[in-house]
Parts: sequence; structure tokens; C-alpha cells
Amino acid sequence: MPTRHDAPSQRPPTSPPRARAAAPRFPFTDYPVGWFAVAFSEDIKPGEIKRMRYFGRELVLYRGESGAAAVADAHCPHMGAHFAHGGTVEGDCIRCPFHGWKFSNDGRCVEVPYSDRIPPKAKLGAWPVCEQNGVIHVFYRRDESQEVWPLPVLDESELVLGGTILWPNLKTHPQEIFENTVDSAHIGPIHSGRAAKVNSAKREGHYLEVDLEFDAPGDVVDMPGTLNHVELNVRMYGVGCIVVRTHVTTAGVRARQRIFATPIDEDTIDLRGVVAVARQDDPQFTRELADIFYRAYVEDFAKDFPIWENKRYLVRPVLAKGDGPIGLYRRWASQFYPSEAKAAADARASQAHDEGSSGDGQTRAPSPILVRLGGIRERVRATAQWLSNELMERSRSGADARSDGDGDEESYSINFASDSANDSANDSANDSASDSENAEPATAQGDGATVTSVDEYFKTLENRFVPAAAAGVDAVFQWELAGDQGRTFHARVQGGTITVHEGEHHKPTVVLAMDGADYVRVVNGELNGMRMFASGRGKIRGSISAAMKMRTLFPAVGA
Repeated sequence: MPTRHDAPSQRPPTSPPRARAAAPRFPFTDYPVGWFAVAFSEDIKPGEIKRMRYFGRELVLYRGESGAAAVADAHCPHMGAHFAHGGTVEGDCIRCPFHGWKFSNDGRCVEVPYSDRIPPKAKLGAWPVCEQNGVIHVFYRRDESQEVWPLPVLDESELVLGGTILWPNLKTHPQEIFENTVDSAHIGPIHSGRAAKVNSAKREGHYLEVDLEFDAPGDVVDMPGTLNHVELNVRMYGVGCIVVRTHVTTAGVRARQRIFATPIDEDTIDLRGVVAVARQDDPQFTRELADIFYRAYVEDFAKDFPIWENKRYLVRPVLAKGDGPIGLYRRWASQFYPSEAKAAADARASQAHDEGSSGDGQTRAPSPILVRLGGIRERVRATAQWLSNELMERSRSGADARSDGDGDEESYSINFASDSANDSANDSANDSASDSENAEPATAQGDGATVTSVDEYFKTLENRFVPAAAAGVDAVFQWELAGDQGRTFHARVQGGTITVHEGEHHKPTVVLAMDGADYVRVVNGELNGMRMFASGRGKIRGSISAAMKMRTLFPAVGA
């Protein structure tokens, strides 16, 4: 059979269909107004100039001889030379490498070396800078008339730094990062948390505060097989800075995370993080706790990145009950896009002008019918917008929230002024809790048996040991128990087996020191071991990770 050949078309060839331009991932027409981190304080030394790119433009960061940090446009207004390529810092000024023009840190030209006259227009674009708590921020605004609102200073006197981190060039937007903090429904699928819920949310000017809680798996903080109850107080300062105060109530441990999202361009950001923990009585315990929290933060926070880098921002998402106060968050965040609000107002004004103009250019009063129709149209538009936001909020909550005059804020009080006052109040409440509230949280291990004394615990330690939890463990655990029931002993765990010995080991992996009677209560599930160490009633020397492992190797009653 002959091979078939299709006959050529008699129609003239046509151009291939034009590819439709991809819609932008983010609908915002400008960068959000507010404070944004551009560096950690340690990144720049006096006399240094660093090149940066943020908000779609070239910038330079430099530190003057006085120690003051400054941020300016990167190119000299004279002939366009780049200050980071050969420029120098003199005093608190920056000098251009091309012709030597010198500018103060507020942008004024203070010297032209070869002229006794400084041109009136010789001004370098200088950015408002705020350096505090180890971070250098700039204030982005399209119009210099826009208000530069304050960024509160944080109390760090009782904190120990765990670490700082920079995640560069993430393909997302600050709006997405901050929205994540009110999206309680993602905590389960992404972070393996349970029973997540938002307890309260309120906006106050440029600040938004959210309180939420959930149960977090202990694996990320070296406590496998456990659940920790976590309470978060989240404060947003614009859409560039988040401060999260974390309270692990089951362990009596507090930490603070700070998150900074800064636009590089329309769909790329630099993301910075700072982690610190509340100071404990034992410096070594505090140091290792800070390391554990830092590692946990870096590991857990990065789980959101694949979602952020591949999702699209939906202006009208389809929400369900339990999604969190996303509508409230978006209404609050809209204030940081003033150019969009102005464009909408200009469009309405232009439309009103067209309706009231005649063909000869004379403005005439619109007819009563047009006035009435225009008013109806505006009311319909306003009602539609209100309904959109309200439905977003009510689909989340499923009920009418108690609110103030704006109709979008739950009624509760906020105190932005004093971190230490809030912490003290919380500590007092925790100190007054009953012993039953301090009981050891449940783990995935089987029940242990109660004991009446340290001696009984020592004699039954081998029976308490859980070989299945000892995979990969090669360590010496030592108990130094004081008081009337005082006793010192140690256990060697290796290859899934245990040997128990009287007295001290010459090189224990971890030492647990506590009053003997208190330890018996910990074993019996009447006291929380982590609370004992955090409060100073117990001490840990050596590896905290190994100490946490003891919870699964030698489970307490009810664990």
C-alpha cells in the first residue's frame, strides 16, 4: 500500500497565535510602604561601603566614622558613577570616585573639589535609616510626604542570641510571608502541628497583633515522641518586620523570633531571621537551649519556602472556617499600598468629571438621575467590597465576632509599650499554676511505674529503660540527686543496651542535678522536668539534647 501524503493546504500560511502574556503572580502596583531590613549590624564596619539592590534599584549601605549607618542611591547625581566601586567614606559623608563630589548622609552635596559653587540640584537620594536591635532598616516610600512612623525598640536584656540567618533571593512577596502568620490552617500540613487556633487578632494603626496556639511535635527540638504546647504572640510592624514571642508552656521556655522580608524586585525578596531565648539560671543550659531553638527555627521555617515560591497570590481566595483572620490581615495591609488607593480615587474622580462635562469642554452639573445613579454605583461598590471582606472573615470564624466601630477587629486590649511587663505577668501566672498543670506531658512511650524513693528508682532503672528509643545512642547519663534521698549514679547506654553503676563517671555525656524528692515527683509525673530546669530548681550540665533524650529512654509515669 502506498504511503499516504496529506495534500498541502491551499490557504495562505497564517502567523502562529500570539502567546498570551503570563499574569503577574502578585497584583501589587508598587512596593509596600514601611520599614525593611537591608542588613544585620555586623554586616558593615565603619568606613565600609556595600552595594545592595532593593525595591528594584541600586543602593549603597555605608557606615560613617561616628558609627552611624546610612543608605543612599548608588549612583552619583553628577555623572552617574557608582559609589560602591571606588567611593570612600570621610567622616559621616561619602565621596564619589569619579570627580570627588562629597555628600552628607542626608543627601546634601557638601563639596565639589574643583568649584566654589555647589549646584542647587546636587542632591543624592538618601533613605530614612533606623538601626536597632542588631538590624539596619530603611523606610521605603514613593513620596517624601508620606509619614515615617516609628519602629519600636525591643528589650533584649533577658535574652540570649541563638543566631541570625539570611535566606537570599526567595521568589515571593512580603505580603505572602506575613499572611502566613494568620493562616492557622497551614500549621498542620506544613509543620505537623495539631489543634492550631487563632485566639485573638487586632490591628492598631501600622501594627497588627495576633495570638495563637497549637501543639508542636517535639522532634524539631530534640524531643522525639513528645508534643509541646506552644503559644505565639505575633506582632507585625508594617509588612517588613514580624516579632514572634514563643512560649513553650509544657517546658516553661520562652523564645523570640524576628522575621524581616525585604523586596529585591516585584517578585523576589531577601528574608532574614533572628532567634533568641530567655535567659535561664544556668548559662550553659541557656546556650545550648538557644542553639536548639535556632536550629529548630531554621529547619521548620524553611518548610514554607516551596509553597511560597510556587504559589500565586489570589485577590479573592475561597476561604473556609478555620483559615484564620486573613480578611482582617489584608484590610490592615492595604494601608501600605497608598499608590493603589490613590489610583482608585483618581479613577473615581475622573469618571465623575466625565459624567459632568459637555462636549464643548464646559463643566455642567450632572442631571439628578446621573447623580442618583452615581451614588447608587458607589454604594454598590462599597457594599461589594465590604461583603467580600466580611465573607472572608465570616467564612473563617463561622460566627459574628465582637467588634469595634470598624467591624473587623476582635475586642481585646494590646500593650505595645512593655515586653518585660507582659513577660512578668505571664511568669507570675505560670508560677501560681498548680502542680497538676506542671505535670509531664504525654509522650508516645508506654507507662512507667511510680516510685517512692530515689533508691527504688535506681534499682528499677534497667526495667524502665526503653531499648527501642536507644537507636544510635552512645552516651553516659549521670544523676546527682541531693537532700535526704541524695544519691549519685550513672547509666551507660550503648548499642541499645544499658548498664547502671553507683557513683560518678569520669566523663559523663550529661549530668542531671536536682533535689531527690523533687526528682521522684518528676518520675511520677507530678512535676514537669523541663520546668524544673528552666526555673533553676534543677540543673543540667553537658548536652541538653542528651538530657531531652532521657524523656524517651526513661519515661516518666503517664508518659
